[in-house]
Amino acid sequence: MEKRLRYLISDIAFVAVLALCAALGCLALWYQTESEKQQFARTFLSVATRDVTHITNNTGYILDKLVTDLDRTLASTETGKSNTNLLKHVLKGINYLQSISLVDANGKVIDSTTPANVGLVLPDTTFPSLQDTKAGLQIGVAHAGTDLANAKPVNDNAHATPDPGCLPISVSRKDKPYSVLATVNLGMLVTQSAHAVDTPGTRISFIRTDGRRLLDTTPPDAITLDIERDTIARWRRNKQIFAREVEAINNRAWIVADSVHPKWPFGVVWAADRDTLLADTTKNIQHRNLTIMLLLLAGMACVLFGYVFFRLARRHEREHHMQTEAQRRLLESTLNACASAIVITSPNGTIEWVNPAYTTLTGYTAAESIGRNARELTRSGAQSDGFYAQMWRTILDGHVWHGDLVNRRKDGSLYDERLTINPALNSNGEIRHFIATKENYTEHKATREGLEVLHSHLNAVVENFPGALVMEDTLGRIVLLNQFLFELLSLPGSNDYVLGRPIYPLMSLSSHVVEDSRAFMTRIEELRTSGRAEYGEEIHIKDGRWVERDFIPIRLHEKLIGFLYIYRDISQRKRHARELWQLATSDPLTGIPNRRAFFEQMERERMRLVRYPGEAAVLMLDIDHFKQINDTHGHAAGDAMLCHIVRQARKLLRESDVLARLGGEEFAILLPQSSLEGAVGLAERLRKTLIDNPLLYNDTTIHVT
Repeated sequence: MEKRLRYLISDIAFVAVLALCAALGCLALWYQTESEKQQFARTFLSVATRDVTHITNNTGYILDKLVTDLDRTLASTETGKSNTNLLKHVLKGINYLQSISLVDANGKVIDSTTPANVGLVLPDTTFPSLQDTKAGLQIGVAHAGTDLANAKPVNDNAHATPDPGCLPISVSRKDKPYSVLATVNLGMLVTQSAHAVDTPGTRISFIRTDGRRLLDTTPPDAITLDIERDTIARWRRNKQIFAREVEAINNRAWIVADSVHPKWPFGVVWAADRDTLLADTTKNIQHRNLTIMLLLLAGMACVLFGYVFFRLARRHEREHHMQTEAQRRLLESTLNACASAIVITSPNGTIEWVNPAYTTLTGYTAAESIGRNARELTRSGAQSDGFYAQMWRTILDGHVWHGDLVNRRKDGSLYDERLTINPALNSNGEIRHFIATKENYTEHKATREGLEVLHSHLNAVVENFPGALVMEDTLGRIVLLNQFLFELLSLPGSNDYVLGRPIYPLMSLSSHVVEDSRAFMTRIEELRTSGRAEYGEEIHIKDGRWVERDFIPIRLHEKLIGFLYIYRDISQRKRHARELWQLATSDPLTGIPNRRAFFEQMERERMRLVRYPGEAAVLMLDIDHFKQINDTHGHAAGDAMLCHIVRQARKLLRESDVLARLGGEEFAILLPQSSLEGAVGLAERLRKTLIDNPLLYNDTTIHVT
C-alpha cells in the first residue's frame, strides 16, 4: 500500500512537471511573439522616421525652389503693363502649378494665367493668421477645385482635406505694389508620398504648424485627429523628428512618426494602425507557433513513453530541489552581505524580509520590521500623497520605479534615500512581491549640490573672462566655450558650435579669418600632438588685428583629458610697441633713421662683412653755414631745408642705402656693397644736386652747399 502511494505521488509529480513544461513553453512562445512584434514595430518606426524626413526635406526643397522662381518672376514684372505672357511662360516651366496670378494690396487679382481669375477679390480666409518664416511669404490653406476661380476655403480642420486640392502661396517684394500668387497642385505631394503609404493601414498628413491641414492620404478619424493635435502642440515646443508608439486608444494601437520643417511652417505626420501593419507578421508568427506546439506535443508524447525512467526523474527532481535550496541560501547570504538595504514586501507593502544593511540605514531591526507596513516605519511626510500615489500606480502596473525621497530613521533623523522598487511576478504575471533597494543618498546629494555650485562659479568666470576661452576633450568635442570668441574673431554664432559638438568646424571657421589659414590648422594639430603648454603665440587677423593664443593641456592625475585655448586681442599693445620703436629709431622732423638706428644698422653691416667679406662705405655730410640760414630766414626755414636735403638725397640713393640724421645739420649715409670710389661719386652727385636745386621757401630761394 505504501509503495502504491509512492507511485501515485510520482505520477502526480510527473503530470505536474509536464504541465509546467507546457506552461513554460507557452510563456516562451508568448514572449518570443511579443518580442518579434516589438522588433517589427521598431523597424516600422525607423522606416517611418526615414520617410517623413525624406518627404519633409523634399517638400521644403520644392518650396524653396518655387519661392525663388516666384520672387524672380515678381521682380521681372512691369507695373502698369500686362504680364500674362511672362506668367504663362513661368507656369509652363513648373509642372506642379495650376496658375500664377498678380494680386494687388486689396486682394484683387489684376493679372493671371487663368483669365477667369482676373478681377476676383481673395477672401480673408485664403491666408489665415500664421507667423511667416520668411519676409514677404504667405502660405494659405488647401482649397477645393483646381484653381482660385472655383476655390472654396476649408476652415473645418476636422474633415479630410479636399481632393485634388490646391495650395495658395503668395510672395511679395517691397519694390512692387502687388504680389505674385501661385496655386500648387497638392497632387505632387501625394505622388512623392506614395511609397510611404503603400503598406495597409498607413496614412500621411501634411499640416501647417498652426494646425491647418494641407493634405491627407486618407480621411482622418477621431483618433488620428487627437494624435495630430498632440503632435502640433509638441511642434511648438520642439521641432525635432519624433517617432513613437501610441498606447491603445479604443482598442487600437498606433505607430506614429512626425517631422516639422525647420524653415517652412509645415510638418508631416505618418500614422499606421499597429495591428493592421503587423497583420502579416502576426499571421506568420501564429503559423510558426502552431508548428512549434505540434512539435512540443510530440515531444511530450515521447516523454510519456520514457516514463519507465520515473525513478531517475524523481532522483533528478530531488537533486534539483536540493540545488535550489542551496541557491536560495546562497542568494540570501549574498543579499545579507549587500551594502545596499534590501526589503521584500507583499503586494500590499507588508515587510516580509530585510537584510542587515536595512537595519544600518533605518535603525529598525528585522524583528521590528517584519510584519509591519514599510510606510509606517520610515515615512517622513516630506513627500506628498500624490508622490506615493504615482509610485504605487507604476509598480502595480508591473513596472520598475526609481526615485529619490526623504525618509525618517528610528531615532527621528531624516536622510535622503535613492529607492528602486522591482515587482516580482509569478508565472501568471501576477505580482507576488515587491523588492525594494535603498541607498543612502545624503552624501551624494550634498556632493552633487557642491558640484553645481562649482559649475555656477565656473560659468561666471568663463562668461566674464576678458578673453576668448575654448576647451575640447581628447575626442575633439567642445567642453567649454564663451561667446567672446565669436566677438573676438567676428564669427557668426550657430547651434553647430555648442557643448558636446565637434570642435573641428569651429576651428575651420576660425582659420578663415586669419592671414594663413593652413598654418593656423597645422599649428593646432602640432599643439595637440605635442601636448605641451605654449603661451603668447601671436596670430595675425585679416582685418589687421593681432590675437595672442595660450595653449594649455588639461590633465587629471597625469592623464590627458583635454586642451584649453585662450585668445586675447593684443592689437593695441602691438600698435603701441610699433609707435615706441618708431619714436626710438627715427628722426621726428625728417622721418629718416636717427643716430641710434644708424649705428645699429652699421654694426649689422659690419657683422655681415665679417661673415661674408666684401665692401661698404660710410658717407658723412654737414650743411655749410646752417646757422646763417636759421638766423636769416628763421628756424622754420632751417627745418624745411633739412627736409629738402633729405628729399634730394633719396632721389640718388638705392633701396639698400641708409640715410640718417646724426644731429643738427649732420647726416650720414651707409652704402652697402659700395667702394670708396662709388661713395665719392655719390657725394659729388649729391653736392651738385643741392646746388642745382635750391629750396623755394615763402617765395624766397635759399641756396645751400
